[in-house]
Amino acid sequence: MDEAERNKTISSILREGDPDRYLAALFAPAPARDELFALYALNIELARIGERVSEPDLAAIKLEWWRDAIKRTASGEATASPVADAIGALLRAHPQAVEPIGRLIDAREFDVAVKIMPDMPALEHYLHATAGSLFAAAVTIAGGDADRLQPLCIAAGRAYGLTGLMRSLAVHAAWGRCDLPADLLRRHRTSPEEILAGKASPDLAVSLAELRAKAQHDLSSAELHLEKLTSRERKSFLPLALVRPYLASLAKVADDPFRSLATINPLYRLWRFATWR
Repeated sequence: MDEAERNKTISSILREGDPDRYLAALFAPAPARDELFALYALNIELARIGERVSEPDLAAIKLEWWRDAIKRTASGEATASPVADAIGALLRAHPQAVEPIGRLIDAREFDVAVKIMPDMPALEHYLHATAGSLFAAAVTIAGGDADRLQPLCIAAGRAYGLTGLMRSLAVHAAWGRCDLPADLLRRHRTSPEEILAGKASPDLAVSLAELRAKAQHDLSSAELHLEKLTSRERKSFLPLALVRPYLASLAKVADDPFRSLATINPLYRLWRFATWR
């Protein structure tokens, strides 16, 4: 598979699996676009392991395959996976991305091994390792210093990742997963078991309101950091443009999140990306 065909395959994976990040990458500077496509497509492939595999041992084997494949492609070897090959090329160009991508792979073991998010510290760690690692890798692709911007990557990962988990609440519950922290749910007199049963309640609505407030707080913290960056550096955080409208949509469906999906108008989504500063 030549590079053009590989990039076409990867963009198709991303467009179908994560249209928000696909559109955000389209607004990135041209030199970084294909690398962002590859990064976000890798995230999709890793997330699908948790969606399709129920046995931790089998998931561990699949994740180890990705670790090995990326290690081989980073040294110039080709594999049968267009995503792995593209990630190898990315790492050869941006060696600093090795750490966040490795952290992203490790985090996906949680998806199979742990079906109930135990508490807020565990959730924050997961968000840092997943969405936060994607922001950190995107920074390195843009030529930035992810270590210097670590507080921003952490806040951005929490805001974007938590918003995404709340939007996916019903889907993940149908798979037998509860991504909301059990300690917070029980504090508000509900439980992971009620979420897995698809049971909406005023207590769940209160829990979701607290989590939306947390996501909003993290978004505001990220925005304070963003004000100090150059326009080029801020482009790495373009997916954050959708957090505020998604939080507003989540508030509208909070009374029954199992029957109503939090969405935003596709044209408004494009406008947010085009005008975000």
